[in-house]
Amino acid sequence: MFNGRKIIAVCVAKAFDMNSFEYICELNKSAVEKGFSLFVYQPNTDLDHGDRNDIGEKYVFDLMDFDKIDGVVIFSEIIKDNALSDALAEKARKHNKPVIAVERFVEGCINVKYDYKDCFEKIVRHIIVDHKLTKVNFIAGFEGNDFSEERLNVYKKVLEEQGIPYDPERVGYGNFWEDPTREVMAKFLAEGKELPEAIICSNDTMAMTACKCLYEKGYSVPEDVLISGFDGIDEERYHTPRLTTCRSSKSQMASLIVQLIEDQMQGKEVPDEAVVSFEMVISQSCGCVDRKAIDATTVLADMQVRLNWYQTCSLSMTGILAQISSKRNPQLIIENLHGNEVFYNVYCCINTDALNPKSGLIESDNAKPFTDEMLMVYRGNWQEPSQRVIKFDRKDIAPEYEKYIDMNNPIVFTCIHYLDVPIGYLCINYSLFLRVYERIPQIAEAFGTGFGNVRMYTAMERLYTHDTLTELYNRRGFYQLIASRFETAQNNPELSMAIVSADLDGLKYINDNFGHSEGDNAIKVVAMALEYAAVEGEICSRFGGDEFVVAGIVQNENTYADEFKSRVDEYIERYNSVSGRPYKVETSIGIVCFKPQGTTIDEMIKQSDNLMYADKASHKEVRSRVRYD
Repeated sequence: MFNGRKIIAVCVAKAFDMNSFEYICELNKSAVEKGFSLFVYQPNTDLDHGDRNDIGEKYVFDLMDFDKIDGVVIFSEIIKDNALSDALAEKARKHNKPVIAVERFVEGCINVKYDYKDCFEKIVRHIIVDHKLTKVNFIAGFEGNDFSEERLNVYKKVLEEQGIPYDPERVGYGNFWEDPTREVMAKFLAEGKELPEAIICSNDTMAMTACKCLYEKGYSVPEDVLISGFDGIDEERYHTPRLTTCRSSKSQMASLIVQLIEDQMQGKEVPDEAVVSFEMVISQSCGCVDRKAIDATTVLADMQVRLNWYQTCSLSMTGILAQISSKRNPQLIIENLHGNEVFYNVYCCINTDALNPKSGLIESDNAKPFTDEMLMVYRGNWQEPSQRVIKFDRKDIAPEYEKYIDMNNPIVFTCIHYLDVPIGYLCINYSLFLRVYERIPQIAEAFGTGFGNVRMYTAMERLYTHDTLTELYNRRGFYQLIASRFETAQNNPELSMAIVSADLDGLKYINDNFGHSEGDNAIKVVAMALEYAAVEGEICSRFGGDEFVVAGIVQNENTYADEFKSRVDEYIERYNSVSGRPYKVETSIGIVCFKPQGTTIDEMIKQSDNLMYADKASHKEVRSRVRYD
């Protein structure tokens, strides 16, 4: 439950696609009627490539919080990653949540599907039996696809019942798409071949393509050849002639899904499988309904509105992307987004460490894709947009949600990522209009590009200024940072400056006797000891090899050197006592601490170096005496 409402989690791909969007609309209608709200978790691809971008998109499902979710719906046919659907179902079951899989069977779920076979058989019987035809061709989908082969078997069955021999030459695989269908039609309409009386197609896209191919050859539908489709897609509404086809009842499917979830929550017995019927629609392409002209003015006006909206949004997004692509400061990105209506009703939430990467651009810094605490860096709202950066608990979804989120509209989650590196997520609370849902991938790309570039610039700068072995500043980074502090100390007679030179003792001995990996380990121990000792915000750096420099403005120049060295010794002694390694880590240190008027940074470093070398010489003398004794 969230914000006083029971929650149904909807796992679907491409919420802006017409098919997915219609499901969301119908589910939301049925859910709200029964006191539920929808959390929609959606990648902006259908996850059929398995590349780094798909990996980044899949992180959205890691946002699912089963403490708030009361039931789960997985559109397992729309999401093309079967293993992902199976894993989501398993996770929901482990949390004892009702879980429903739509169309593709998923083990352990309540599986709901359409009765494709029954309705397709009605179509085939209508063409072959009702129209009394014998020369009927068939365009299947993908060879070996379950839906495609099921429909081909129905075609064969009806032919057999009518005593019509099955002819493989009358069958082709159009792969549910236009170009392969054109190849099949070229075979059907090849010179010298008898024109079929009808062509039965496994979906509407192939049926409309078959019509085009016939028109291009000078034939008419249905006067010369009857055509039928299947699945009732939105584009069919604008086709002339309208297709004889079958349509699914998404409203019936949505109502059934919500009812099944509610029944299971109430402990009622529910079936393992449920079936929703398809409706056969007899229309113009088989000649049973008179051809009527489509109201072209209305269709074109509707298309023009959508096109204008899309162009406006695209131009806006292009401008925003151009502005934010070069921004190295996240605040500048946020300022570019502020006031742009494309981003209204959008929360942008990023990981707390997203802008300070350690591993660089190509790797994630965390074991989990999202941090437990998040930063809301942007909230678009008509009445009260916000550019405040607000830290919040990720379990709260978004800060001040009770004030700005409308629970009667779906809450859509999508991942902000750069390739396969997660940066955060968007929480979107749009009204149910397709044209605004079509913004989602562009908005996600804008945030991903903007903050991805900030991450890239940060990572590149870190590589430029940091030592990769110890993660301390390198010589270049040290000099970039120390100059301003040194100038501050020089201009204020009350401030003191400290310079620490440190060197690992016996590095060659460790490398020669135990290997260079152990030498690297000893160097890292000294680095950690120096960081442990630097309690006054000093800059810790590795100048190269086993040489280190620490510098900063300090409070008490009289006691600083002894206190710093004591903390270093404490850390190293503690490490040596528990390391179990066949050598001890030891270091030599030289520290100068005074008011820096009349000197330079390099002169102070030289003085601390001299003290460090003196310390190293005394260590060698002690070791020699020990060996002699």
